[in-house]
Amino acid sequence: MNARLAWLSRRGIKELDLVLQGYLQQDFATASAAEQQAFAALLEYQDPDILDRIFHGVEDDDPAIAALVRRLRASA
Repeated sequence: MNARLAWLSRRGIKELDLVLQGYLQQDFATASAAEQQAFAALLEYQDPDILDRIFHGVEDDDPAIAALVRRLRASA
């Protein structure tokens, strides 16, 4: 597991921690390279922006991140 991504997935907001760390531990290793890159890019966002995308239905302009967020929503 990528130590940097593990660190970045620890956000300090319980809901985000559960979704992001859950994805990293369970799905990241088998995800496509494009989805792994989208996850890394999503982790660069500020917490309110990630919350909006996962829990409030805000669509991302990047199609790869939008697809990843749909997958994260399904598991949330």
